[in-house]
Amino acid sequence: MMTSATLFTRTRRKSHRGRPGEFRLSTATLSVVVASLLSFSAITHAQEPKFVLGADISALDAPSFGPKITYMDNGKPGSELAILAKNGWNAFRLRVFVSPVREAPDNTVAAAIPLAKKIKELGAVFLLDMHFSDTWADPQHQEIPVAWRGLSYDSLRIKWEMYAYDTIKRFKEAGAMPDWVQIGNEITRGVAWPVAQLKEPGSKLYNPPGPYDSAKQWKRLAGLLKAGIQGVMRAAGNTPPLIAIHIDQGGNWKITKWFFDHLNKEHINYDIIAESFYPPWRHGTLSQLRENMDSCAAIFHKPFLVAETGYGPSHFKNNPDMLWPVTPEGRLQFLVALVRTVREAPDGLGVMYWAPEYDLWHIYATPGPALFTPDSLNAATIDREGQVK
Repeated sequence: MMTSATLFTRTRRKSHRGRPGEFRLSTATLSVVVASLLSFSAITHAQEPKFVLGADISALDAPSFGPKITYMDNGKPGSELAILAKNGWNAFRLRVFVSPVREAPDNTVAAAIPLAKKIKELGAVFLLDMHFSDTWADPQHQEIPVAWRGLSYDSLRIKWEMYAYDTIKRFKEAGAMPDWVQIGNEITRGVAWPVAQLKEPGSKLYNPPGPYDSAKQWKRLAGLLKAGIQGVMRAAGNTPPLIAIHIDQGGNWKITKWFFDHLNKEHINYDIIAESFYPPWRHGTLSQLRENMDSCAAIFHKPFLVAETGYGPSHFKNNPDMLWPVTPEGRLQFLVALVRTVREAPDGLGVMYWAPEYDLWHIYATPGPALFTPDSLNAATIDREGQVK
């Protein structure tokens, strides 16, 4: 957090259980990358957002994600969060599911608050990813929580606002007020299926039951998004977060335009365009991402965040978007080239890597891709498409 869709979902959902061990990494190359490409500062609501490098770290401390892990930084134990922050990563995302959670990690509000407090203590940007579901929500699944099923649309809209209000209130009272809040996760095909499910143009997958009334479904989606935003803002009071709307079309301007044009017509009040960009799952090339970002800047005038990305060995076969080798060196090339692309684009806000504890640290306690690579892979020797010069 996406063409067999089944393969993608399985890859994203597996628990990645590994045996306990010491996860060792070298931070030398990461420091070079950060120093060469990025200039960070913490975001406050009194200033324009600055470029961020971050990660979704929702799996840290989640009980259902396997044994505790000892991360090592140059031979000294530390938390993944602290090691990343030390090396320039300054924004972190946490997801929350509606309780009780089913068939997913225990990412409830109660479970997320302690980690959120650590993020705030570091002075990092905290992005809260509200799924509005009791399990994974993504382009293949947008399930209404079991406890909310059977409600009328109006009652469901009220439930969305109440849940958003209560969630933000609890984070704020805990001293962990989010800086940014996502209303839904990868909602390209809508939310709360089938109530507010959309038919994506040109797609034959995951379409709502017929007969399909486009205007009605967009009105329903807009109503739920507005309810969620209203609940967030009521609870936030004088500390309003920036609102992010997240879809999974990082390299697809056509679908991005279709989606956000509709949001504007429905007068959705949001601040950040957030998109997933996974070349392994056919989300496009860096050139297509840049085209999308350039077009969004020209038409929508919003900061653009790559809210999820990754470059792992699991991917569609015969995939033309896999332009880098699936090796530690290749993963670093991808990450450097992606950060450069987003930072150079107009309105580029930042890049957030999904679950680096899976992908940037090796699960068998060996050095991890992108965080441990030859120092000769300096960012200055890599072009925009991620190829070594």
